[in-house]
Amino acid sequence: MTITVKSPESLWPCLFILVLLCPLAGLSQLRKYKAGDSYRYKLTTDVYRNGKYAGKTIAVSEHRVVNENGVLGEEIKWVSKMSIDGKDTIRLDSIARSVAPYRISLLPGGKVLLPKLSIPQMVGEVTDLNTFFVAIAPALHAWKLNVKDTIIRMAELQRGDFTDSITILYGNDCTQVSQHLLAANKKQTVIRTDFSPPDSFSLTPILDTVARQSFDRPNNFQMIQKGQGDKVNVFWGVESFVINTKLNNGTGAILEASMDNLLNLRMRYNASPDLKTYAVEMPVTIKRSLRLELLP
Repeated sequence: MTITVKSPESLWPCLFILVLLCPLAGLSQLRKYKAGDSYRYKLTTDVYRNGKYAGKTIAVSEHRVVNENGVLGEEIKWVSKMSIDGKDTIRLDSIARSVAPYRISLLPGGKVLLPKLSIPQMVGEVTDLNTFFVAIAPALHAWKLNVKDTIIRMAELQRGDFTDSITILYGNDCTQVSQHLLAANKKQTVIRTDFSPPDSFSLTPILDTVARQSFDRPNNFQMIQKGQGDKVNVFWGVESFVINTKLNNGTGAILEASMDNLLNLRMRYNASPDLKTYAVEMPVTIKRSLRLELLP
C-alpha cells in the first residue's frame, strides 16, 4: 500500500525537540468547533481489481457546524461526484445531492455514526468519509497519543455494517485498531490508524466456509451482493486498511488524509438466495487508494 500524506518526515526534527522540551505533552488535539463554520472536503478514490486499474471517483462534501441538543457537530451534504473510467467521465452530481443531510460530531459527547445508506451509488463515499472521521474520533483514542505513548492498541474490536438493503443485501467486517504517532510540530500532527484483521475469527459467519481460514489471517469481511435476477454474489475474506491523517493542532480538523484499503476475497458468483448453490467460486482482489483533502 502507498501512503500519500505529504512529507511527514520533515516533521520528525520537531518531534525530537518536543520530546526534549515537554516529554509528557499530548500532541493530537480533540476537535474544536465554531458554530456557523462551513468548509468542504474532496474525496478521491482509485480502484484496482485483480491487479488492474478499474477507475476513479471524485466527490465533494460540504460541512457546516451546527448545534444539536447542546452538542456542536458537522452537518454533511454531498454536493458533487464524478466517475472516471478510462476515457469516459460521468457526472453524478444529482445523485450525490440526493443523499439526505446527516450529522456527526468529533466532540467527546458526539457520535460518528453512519446515516441510512439509501443511495447505492454513494455508499462508498458515505462509508469512506465516515471511516476517515472514525479514525480520529475520541472513541479510538488518537487524541491520547503523545511523545511518551506513541502507540495505542485498542482492546475492543471495531465492527462495521455497510448493508444498504438495495445492492449490498448484507455486509459487515471486524477489525483490530491501533493508533501510531508519526510526527508532530506545534501546528500539525500526523498519525497512522491501522485497521487490521483480528488474531482470531470474530464474525457471525453467513456460511460455514467463512469461519474457515481462507488466507494468511482469519477472515474478517463478508458480504452478500445482489446478482442477476434472484441470484446473489457472496464475498468473504481478509480486509485491512491504513489511514494516515494530518491534523491541525489548533482545531483538531483533518487537513488531509490517505487511506489504503486491501481486500483478499473469495467470491461465489450467482448463488441461490439460500446460498446453498452457486455457479462458480473464484478469487477476487480489490485495492482502493483514497485521498481526503480540505479544500481552500
